Amino acid sequence: MDTVCLVFGHRGARYALEVGAVREIVWLPALSPIEELPSYIAGVFNLRGRVVPVMDLGLRFGHTPEAYRTSDRVIVIESDEARVGLIANELHGVTALPNGALAEVRSYQGAGGHAQFVRGELRLADGLAMLLDASALLRSSPPAEALPHGAPRAAEELSRAYGELSPEDSELFRSRARSLSQVHTAGERSGVQAYALIRLAGELFGLELEVVREFSHLRGVTPLPCCPPHIAGNMNLRGDVLTLVDIRPALGMADASVMGEVVVVRSGDLLLGLEATEIVDVVHLAPSDIAPVPVASDRAGKAYCKGVATVEGKAAGILDLERILRARELQVAQEVQ
Repeated sequence: MDTVCLVFGHRGARYALEVGAVREIVWLPALSPIEELPSYIAGVFNLRGRVVPVMDLGLRFGHTPEAYRTSDRVIVIESDEARVGLIANELHGVTALPNGALAEVRSYQGAGGHAQFVRGELRLADGLAMLLDASALLRSSPPAEALPHGAPRAAEELSRAYGELSPEDSELFRSRARSLSQVHTAGERSGVQAYALIRLAGELFGLELEVVREFSHLRGVTPLPCCPPHIAGNMNLRGDVLTLVDIRPALGMADASVMGEVVVVRSGDLLLGLEATEIVDVVHLAPSDIAPVPVASDRAGKAYCKGVATVEGKAAGILDLERILRARELQVAQEVQ
């Protein structure tokens, strides 16, 4: 089975983590500083009743400090013994590693004295990334006894690491911390699953990450003769021919928006590229986060949605990929004469 990685950026460097190590991704909240912790631990926050230390990889690898931004995320990784958050300036997406993509750490010198945290260098279609060793990062995180007893309260005074903030941005960081600190009832967050969040013609949709192989930019499309309009053509993906499908007809959406991205999905033995306007995010949702589609809803594609989730205040339809691919609107019924 292919290794699937989350690729992200921080302070000009690109990193990757195996998706299996990632518990969830949240917007950076206000952090409570702990003086006794190492300087590369930016602080801690309360994640539903549990203290999570947050590591700044830039500081961990010896770079100078930079002010945090409202667009920053925290990637939470965990094992049975530990949990730590990593600050990320950018999320580049999820990709399956092709054969030969990883150069082992013994032949990679880019990490310098911190090579113990790097498994190797990934050669991706759009550049290089350091594949991080999640186990080593977790071992280097503060032990439980060094963390506050009981979950800390949300920080009301933000540290200097956030730089000069407007009152609105300060309140945004604090409100995130308050929201993340809310403890859910037993079992409410069980069954958390990762979803790729994409945009189609201004609307948000989620796809179960387990069917997603990778993301790619739409480029070099070769049209196919005698095919219906929703078959956009073929694209060369590292030497493999990928057939591109526009699912908007099945969702009852107009095709006026420009499609610039591709979500590579696997359905059974079939590998397809779904065109998208934008790859937005990777989010983690529990069943309790997904509500049934309202009967009176007028959202696009409701017949092909398993439900609707609210992500950062916006509704996202959770797509049923198998049902979409069986849709009458996507059937190839034309014959070559």
